[in-house]
Parts: sequence; C-alpha cells; structure tokens
Amino acid sequence: MKTRTTTEQSAPADAPASAPLTGLRVLDLGWVMVGPMSGRYLADMGADVIKIESSRRLDPLRTLGPFRDGKPNPERSLSYHFINAGKRGLTLDLNTETGREIVLALVRKADVLIESFTGGVIDRMGLGWERLRAENPALIMVSTCLFGQTGPERSVSGVGTLGAAYAGASALIGWPDRPPTGPHGPWTDSVTPRFIVASVLAALHRRRRTGQGCYIDVAQAEAGLQFLLPAYFEQAANGRSPQRVGSDADPLRSPSGVFPCAGDDRWVAIDASANAHWRALRALAPAVLTEPAFDTLVGRLRQRERLHAALGEWTATHDALDLERRLQAVGVPAQRVCQANDLAGDEDLLHDGYFGAIEDPQIGPMKIRNPMFSLEPAGVIAARPAPRLGDATDAILREVGGYSDAQVAQFRQDGVLA
Repeated sequence: MKTRTTTEQSAPADAPASAPLTGLRVLDLGWVMVGPMSGRYLADMGADVIKIESSRRLDPLRTLGPFRDGKPNPERSLSYHFINAGKRGLTLDLNTETGREIVLALVRKADVLIESFTGGVIDRMGLGWERLRAENPALIMVSTCLFGQTGPERSVSGVGTLGAAYAGASALIGWPDRPPTGPHGPWTDSVTPRFIVASVLAALHRRRRTGQGCYIDVAQAEAGLQFLLPAYFEQAANGRSPQRVGSDADPLRSPSGVFPCAGDDRWVAIDASANAHWRALRALAPAVLTEPAFDTLVGRLRQRERLHAALGEWTATHDALDLERRLQAVGVPAQRVCQANDLAGDEDLLHDGYFGAIEDPQIGPMKIRNPMFSLEPAGVIAARPAPRLGDATDAILREVGGYSDAQVAQFRQDGVLA
C-alpha cells in the first residue's frame, strides 16, 4: 500500500516501484546510530532518504570503524555503510544561515524529517517543530535524544551505553557475585529505531486520513524501559528489585540458561524445561541427569543449582556448534552463542539472504546486511552502499530544493556545502 506524499517523485532509481514507501522523501539529520538506523529502515522500504551531514563536523560513525583493510578514512567505515545503506548524501554546514535556509527549502518538499541532536539544539538552530510546520504542515518530524525534548534531563547528552544504564539494563546483566557488566554496546541504540519507524508509519496512516503532519519525540532511554517492564512490575507490585542471575535464564524454568562449551569463551543456550524437551535432553546427557528427582519441573526447580552444574559439566566437553545441531536434531531448543565470525558463515542467515553484496569506489566489493524484512509484492530491496560525503549534493539541491546551477555554485563558493 502506497502512502500519500507531499512530493512528486522521490524514489531512488534502484528501488522497485512496488516498494511500500516509494514516493516518500525523508531528511535524515541524525548521526551515529538511532536516527540514521531509523532512516535506513525507511530506505529499505523504498523511501528516498537524504543524509544531511557536514565534512566540518563528521558523523562520529565515520570515524569509529571498523575500516576496510584497517585503513582509517571517513569513506571506509563499514559501520557507516551498514547503518546508512541506500541513502543519498548532502553536505551542508548548518552553522550558516544559508545552510539552515536550504534545510527549510528541502522541508517544503519532504514527508519526514529525523533529527537526533541533544534536546533543545534543533530549536536553537531555528529548525524546531513550530518553524518547520509553518513551512510544511504535512511534515512528520521525529526528534530523538537520550532523555527527550522535555523534562529536567532534556539537555543531557550521551549515547546508548548511558541510555542502557538509565533504563536499568546495566544493573541486571552480569554475575550475582560481581559488578554489573551491562549489555554489550549501546543497547538503546538498537531498540529505539524500532519505536521510531513504527511511529512514523502510524503517522503516515494518520496523515493519509487527515492531511496533517505531526511531531514525534522519542526518548531513547525510555524506549529501553519497555523491555524491562517485568523488573519494574516486580518492584512495584512486590517491593523486590530483580538481581543479576548470570547465565540462568528464568527462575521458573529448568534446565534453562547458557552453559559453557569446549574452547575459549564458547557457550550454548538451552531450554529443556518442558517435559518433552527434558526427556529428549536426558537421552543425550550423562546418567546423572536421570535421577528421579529431576523427573518433574518442580523437582528440577528444587534441584536447579545441582542440575545446572551437572549439565554444564557435560556441555563443557562438547563443541558449541556440534552440540547445537545434536540438540536441535532431537527437538531440544538450543542455540550456540555466536561470535561475529560465526554469524558471517551462519547457515540460517545465508539461507535467508541476510547478507548482500555491494560495490563502493572507496572500499571495493563487500557484504553488508540486506533489509531485515521482505514485503510482498515488493520483495526485498537489494543491499546498497551508504552515501559518500556529499555524493548527491548538486542533484538534491536542484531536484528537491529547486536551486539553479548558478545558485549551487555560489553556495559552494561561499563554503555552505561542506
């Protein structure tokens, strides 16, 4: 189903005409992950996403790497390609009045704008919601920062590691007798784009009925709270704060958890708490698991520590991938804990077409993640490179902004397009 847009033609040339967001134009003023990843999801559905950035203040993701062949260069960051695939690039100095005027010109022809500056920054730039709505009443604007645009913490800047700590995830992850370790990486950076994209799609449906745009404020730390609600409910209802449990998965399931395997830091996740799964596991595991005390779930829960220790001694003698296959073959839910190299050759990911090949002048041929969904009848949009700095600046200014070649040349001479 197509969305009604404010533009005449916005789809990138390599997006199929049947893609659901064909004709949608998105201005991406985000940086690092949350805003740009949200833009990538929209690009993966056929939208023309214009990445607005500046060579004078690089998107930090361009400097983080990893870099192709280990050679640092803003155009060679594989992380940047992964998160910004399928977009067009426009370099613009937003510290200049002319640069901000150009944004306003683009807003008049845009459907969605996403920004991820610290709370209040976009307003001080003169590009806040009230200003943009005056230029385009049908615009859908998304602001996303750590703590949102309102409240006492609105001006606090930070990344997803701080968001994970604020949400409470950091305190819940780790071993019970050690300090908290937190989730690996900036957890809320992965969670928040899902909320943003769902909100944008809902806003597009609303606009189709009403013709009105809207403003969406997404606090990244609050997005992280949604996946920890059982912990909050435990405190609110029972006055107990959940503690770190190490590799145990669920206090009401046994055996269920992550168990060591042969090799350096290799693990397998197993959930054999259901009686049928437990019987299948028993047939493979050592005789100690055949004790009558383990016959029922209640018995296994009462003897949970001893059972898990015995199971861990057995799994520690097996290769993680081999054990995963053996357990799955008899119907036991099991999955090895993968490292990055494991994922690159994972049979399920390869079978599902998770990876796609791209070609880029700066880094040559490489593989990145394809879109994470297939929408019928559009099918899957093939993986595409991320934009090089300003690679479509002139075309965007002419086609979207309505500027003449002479005006574009003057902008460049004045240092605005940098």
